[in-house]
Amino acid sequence: MEVKVNIHTIQYNEYGEKNDIKVEATGTLYEKNDNTYVVYKEKENDVETTTSIKIEGEKVTIKRFGEINSTMTFRENQTINSNYTTPQGMFVVETKTTKLNINIEEDIIINVDYNIEIMDMFKGRNVIKIYIGK
Repeated sequence: MEVKVNIHTIQYNEYGEKNDIKVEATGTLYEKNDNTYVVYKEKENDVETTTSIKIEGEKVTIKRFGEINSTMTFRENQTINSNYTTPQGMFVVETKTTKLNINIEEDIIINVDYNIEIMDMFKGRNVIKIYIGK
């Protein structure tokens, strides 16, 4: 089923600086093995990235494929390490999810609040609001 995907990410670095990122895309929603998946493509500077969002009970996994490859899994009150691969190399990313709300009704609304640390290079907090409209 075709859906509208709106993602608003607010990033706060360790110095209190804020960065707003908004993505709007058309994607495909499907169900498989009691899980909900949404797949969409976005293009920035002529580089296409495919993103997959998997909703599995009380857990959300976001995978990105393209020039940057990453898998980030969010489960409330859990710290999870994952790999983030860029043209410059691979980095280990640690995420500690402090809040995760998943609301699946007519539309799907996901709110994630997590602390992020990329090796010894970056520490911050991200708040993601995902709206998937059918």
